Amino acid sequence: MPDGRPALFERVPPGLFGPLGDPYAELYWELLAELYHHEFEREPFLVLRSTAIEAAEAVIVASPYWRERRAELEALTNGTTPTLSIAQTTARRSAARVAPSPEPDSTLSGAPSEEATAIRALARRLVGRLEEAGWMHFQYRAGTGEIMSFHPYAARILQTLLDVARDEQPVFQGLVHSIAALLEPKAFAQRPGVSLSEARRRTLELSRELKILERNIHLFIQRVLDEAATPADVLEEGFERYEHAVMANYHRLKTVDNVYRQRSAILGRLDAIERDEAALESAEWYGAQRGVVAADGRLAVKADLDLLRAHFDAVPQLVDDIDMRNARFSGVALRKIRYFLRQDRRIEGQLQFIVDALARDQAPEMDFDVFACELLGDNFLYTSPTVRARPEPQRLQEQPSADRARIRREAAERLRRRFARRRLEAFVETLLGDRDTAPMFDLPATDDEDYVRLLYLASYGLDTSSTYRLLPSGDTIHKDVYGYPDGVLMRNRRSRRSEPGTRD
Repeated sequence: MPDGRPALFERVPPGLFGPLGDPYAELYWELLAELYHHEFEREPFLVLRSTAIEAAEAVIVASPYWRERRAELEALTNGTTPTLSIAQTTARRSAARVAPSPEPDSTLSGAPSEEATAIRALARRLVGRLEEAGWMHFQYRAGTGEIMSFHPYAARILQTLLDVARDEQPVFQGLVHSIAALLEPKAFAQRPGVSLSEARRRTLELSRELKILERNIHLFIQRVLDEAATPADVLEEGFERYEHAVMANYHRLKTVDNVYRQRSAILGRLDAIERDEAALESAEWYGAQRGVVAADGRLAVKADLDLLRAHFDAVPQLVDDIDMRNARFSGVALRKIRYFLRQDRRIEGQLQFIVDALARDQAPEMDFDVFACELLGDNFLYTSPTVRARPEPQRLQEQPSADRARIRREAAERLRRRFARRRLEAFVETLLGDRDTAPMFDLPATDDEDYVRLLYLASYGLDTSSTYRLLPSGDTIHKDVYGYPDGVLMRNRRSRRSEPGTRD
C-alpha cells in the first residue's frame, strides 16, 4: 500500500469476522472457544467433523439462546441442512476411535427426537458458517475421516481474543534487558541484521505496553468515579482488578525492568552502530529480507535506528504519565471509599427523627455533646484550602548614595548562567575554529571553574541536540589535580541549531 500499512484482507478472508458480528455472535464465540480448547488446550487428539458438530450441539443446549430464541435459531436451518457425504459418514464411524467426544448433556440425551434433530441441524449450520467464513477447514485423511484444522491466522487471532476474554495481561518483564542484550557489541557483531530487527520489534512492544499501562490506569479511574456504588465496588476495582491489570506490571517497571537502567546504554549503542560502517553491513540482510537493493536496505537500517532512538527518547514522558496517573488513582479510590464509609443511613434516620420531633415540639429532654463534625459541611470530602492574605506590593528602599549602574551590572552577572548551553556551544565553536574536530586535551583545566565547565561540556556533548558532539575514547586525561574523560569534540551536523535560520 502507498502509506506502508499492510493489506489485511489479502491475508484473511473479508468475511472472517462476520459470525462475530452476527446477532448470534455469542453462540459463534462459544463454539470457537470450545473448538480451540479441543484443538490446543487438552490432551492431543484429532478433532473430526463429527467431534466438532457434537461440541456445537453441547454449546447450543447450554446456551440461553436455545431456550429463549429457539424459533429464530430453527429458522436458520430451514433449507440449509446438508446431507452427509461419504467422507462425513467415514468420519462419524471413526470418531470414537480417534477422539473422545464431549460428555453427553442430559438435556440433549433426554430430548425428544424432533428437538435432537433440530439441534443437530443447527450445529451443522454453525460449523459450516465458521468454515465458510475462514476460521477453520476440514481435510480428509484416509482411514480417519475429515480432520478439523484452524487456519494459522485464525489460531493466532483466537488466542488473542481468548486472552482478552480472560482478562489476561502480558507480563511486562525482560523487554528492556532483551533490547540491551541484542544491541550489545558482541551479540550485534555476530548477527547485525537479526539483532537490529528483533530490537526494533521488542522496542515497539515495549512502547505499546507502556501506553496500554498508562491508558489502563485512566480507565480504572473512570470506573471508580462513574461505576463504583459501594465500598465493596471500590475495593474490588481498586485492589483486585487494579492489582491484576496494572500493579503487577507497574511494580516490574519500577524495579526489575526499570527502563532508566538501560536507556542511556541503549541510546549510546544506537549512536555507535550508526557511526560504525562495519555494523551497517546488516543493510545487505535487510535488503535481502525486503527484496530491495543494498542502498535501500541501508536506508531501512537508518530508519530503524531513528525509530528506536525516538521511542527511547519518549520513554521518560510515558513513565512520568504512568506515575502521575497511578498517584491520581490512589487518591481517587481513597476519597471515594472514605465517602462511602462515612455515609451511615442509620445515623441519617436518627437525625431525621430528631428534626421531625423538634418541628412538632415533641422532642424529649436530651443532653447533647456538641463537637465539630466535618460531615455536616457541604464539601466534607475535600479539605478546604487555607485562606492566606495576599501580600501587598511594596517599594524597594533605595539608598541615595548607591551606584545604580554597578548594582545592575553585578545583578546581571549573577543572573546570567555561566555555563548555559549557548555559551558553551559558542566556546566550542571558538575552540574548533576552522577545524571539524578538536581533542579534549586542548581544553583548559587550570582551576575549578574550568573543571566545572568540562563537566557541562561533556553533558551537552552527549546530547544529540547540541551543535557539537563528544566522542569519548574511554581514557582519562590528567592535568594537575583534575581528571576528565579523553575524547574528541566535533561539530554535530544533525543538530537543528547548526542549520541556517534556526533559532535557539
